[in-house]
Amino acid sequence: MKRAYLLSAATALVALTMTACGGSTEAEETAGPVTYSLDASASSLKWKGDYADGSHSHNGTVTISEGTIVYNGDEFESGSLKVDMKSVDTELDASSGESDLITHLGAPDFFNSANFPTTDVKINSMTDKEVTATITVAGKPIETTIPVDVKKTDDKLTVKGKFDLDLTSLGAKGFQRDEAMEKQMGKENQYVSPLVHFELDLVMKAEAAK
Repeated sequence: MKRAYLLSAATALVALTMTACGGSTEAEETAGPVTYSLDASASSLKWKGDYADGSHSHNGTVTISEGTIVYNGDEFESGSLKVDMKSVDTELDASSGESDLITHLGAPDFFNSANFPTTDVKINSMTDKEVTATITVAGKPIETTIPVDVKKTDDKLTVKGKFDLDLTSLGAKGFQRDEAMEKQMGKENQYVSPLVHFELDLVMKAEAAK
C-alpha cells in the first residue's frame, strides 16, 4: 500500500515537472492564425492629384470598405482590401464644383467607377516596414511596394504610410497628354499627372484565433 502511494506521488511529481518545463498546454494546442478585420470608422485613405503642368491640384479621401489581414504568430499569411470608388470625396464643396469633379473622376476617362466600383488590393507580403501589393484599378493590376509603419498586438494591427501610385498603365485618357486641348488653350501639359499621392492609415481589430 505504501509502495503504491509512493509510485502515485512520483508520477504526479513527474507530470508537474514536465508542465513547468514547457510541456504542451491546451492554449498552445488551440493557437493558430489570427484574422485582423477592418475597423472602417478608424481607417482612412487620403489622395492628392496634380495637374501635369503644376498649376493646381486636388485632394480628398476615398473609403476602404472591406479588409482582412491574417497572421500566424509573427508570420504574415495573407491580406486583402477593397476601396469603394464611388465614395471619392474632395476638398471642394457644392459652391466650388465638387459634384462636377467627382463626376469627372468617375468617368471612363479616369476611373470608370460605374463599371469598376471597387479597387481591389491583394497584399502579397508584409513586414513592419514594407508592404508589397497588387492593386487592381479599373480592372488592371498594378504591382507596387509601399513603405509603411506596421504595429501589431494580440488585439490590434495598424498600418500607416505615404506612397505614390503610377496609373500610366491604365491607359485612361484623363492621364494622357491632349494636344488638341493644349493647342486650344495655348498651354502644354493640360492633363492630370498619372502619379497620384496617397496617405494610408489602416486600423484592424483581431478576431478570435482559429
